[in-house]
Amino acid sequence: MITEVLARDTAAERPEAPVHPVEVISPILAGHPTELGGEYYVTVLKKLAKTRSVKRYLEVGVCKGDCFSQIACERAIGVDPAFQLGQNVTSGKKDVRLFQMPSDAFFDEVDVKEALGGPIDLAFLDGLHQFEYLLRDFYNTERLCAPRSLIAMHDCLPVGDTMLPRSMSDALRLSKGTRHEGWWTGDVWKVVAILRKYRPDLRVICLDAPPTGLVFVTNLDPDNATLSRDYCRIVDEFAAVPNTLQSVAEFYGTLPILPTSAILNGFDHSLYFRA
Repeated sequence: MITEVLARDTAAERPEAPVHPVEVISPILAGHPTELGGEYYVTVLKKLAKTRSVKRYLEVGVCKGDCFSQIACERAIGVDPAFQLGQNVTSGKKDVRLFQMPSDAFFDEVDVKEALGGPIDLAFLDGLHQFEYLLRDFYNTERLCAPRSLIAMHDCLPVGDTMLPRSMSDALRLSKGTRHEGWWTGDVWKVVAILRKYRPDLRVICLDAPPTGLVFVTNLDPDNATLSRDYCRIVDEFAAVPNTLQSVAEFYGTLPILPTSAILNGFDHSLYFRA
């Protein structure tokens, strides 16, 4: 179970979120949230990009461009294996480059720092909803970042069992006629557990941004090769963790979730993210 996998992940080994005079949502071990009540995830990213004066932006999993189009910056790169753009993705940007290819190929073939003119300021990872893919996207992105950069991951806080299947078609079939119809998170929640166990040096901040959460990671170390070096062993370990609502409930029991207002209140984001 997930509690066993995290057994060696003690409070002393990972950085704690700072004390802040706002309510922290703490789901109990026996349950899990059925709804997240903060600001919509795209709104959070849009506001945070503006507050932090983001200049260089990367998004993996652009699809229709709903999020990409809302980010104002100087240079932006979007990656998707099959774009279905329905928004003006150039809005608020001076230089936009789109790469229609799988993210693994993108990271292998593209000089991202050259294209952006420096390290990534903000990255949003919303690609294939299978944990091993997000894990690769994370460590490939981290090596292109600076310590103060932010990596945001979507869909890591599932709120129901019908969205959990690793297959999108299974999730769509199971969710038909439910309040979560069309929702798919897969098992990418496991990446948060992996980071907390294998990278206690990182600051991992989870927010109650609907529909399925935002997880921000900072205090990055582009030279840390732990995740790529031990990739196969980590994947084997966490593939064995059941992708069930019970496992997710146990995961939530170890996890503080902050309201989105905690980072959107003025410049209070500096209490949580490396400046």
